[in-house]
Amino acid sequence: MIRVVVVDDHPVVLAGLSALIGADPDMEVVGLAGSVADALTLPAEAVPDLCVLDLRLPDGDGVGLGLRLRAQWPDVKLVILTMSREPATVLRSLADGVDSYLIKDSPPDELLGAIHATATGSVVLSSGASASVRVAASAVPDADVLARLDARDREILALLVQGLETHQVAARLFLAPKTIRNRISEMLAKLDVATREDAIALGRAGGLDRRP
Repeated sequence: MIRVVVVDDHPVVLAGLSALIGADPDMEVVGLAGSVADALTLPAEAVPDLCVLDLRLPDGDGVGLGLRLRAQWPDVKLVILTMSREPATVLRSLADGVDSYLIKDSPPDELLGAIHATATGSVVLSSGASASVRVAASAVPDADVLARLDARDREILALLVQGLETHQVAARLFLAPKTIRNRISEMLAKLDVATREDAIALGRAGGLDRRP
């Protein structure tokens, strides 16, 4: 029997996950919580095998919570269940110690299968998350990926990595927003990625988040 704790701040989602997991004959829900604070007050004797955690909670984040729960239950597996497919978030969550990263709009059978697989030691990524990881991870072994960009491209990408919006980048570089939008479109083509978020993930992987 796989013992599961579920943490999500949306009551309907929490109830739905509890019902879905509880209906599986090989799983048992041993704790429910809607926040970091609630999760940290779960009884120590609950001893889950696995925690399903929302990434964004009203008083913290699921990854940080998971690591705190693992300090209490060292053998617990951690599954993030979220709507975020942002490549850097997926990679950062896995690097921080999450076992699996699932997307909330995955089919119920896929979610249950992923929970079973994680409980037995597998690392599982939902299809949307796995596509994001493939794009972002492609930068890791290729140290020259950012060499496709000229100095201005790298400057723009570094500002995007810092979290600036297009108009803020334009103001910082004394350029028109349309010019920045055009440069970003050209940058995506150079990097062979489809979205701005993918380019930002490559920038982070290439070290552009390390400010001087």
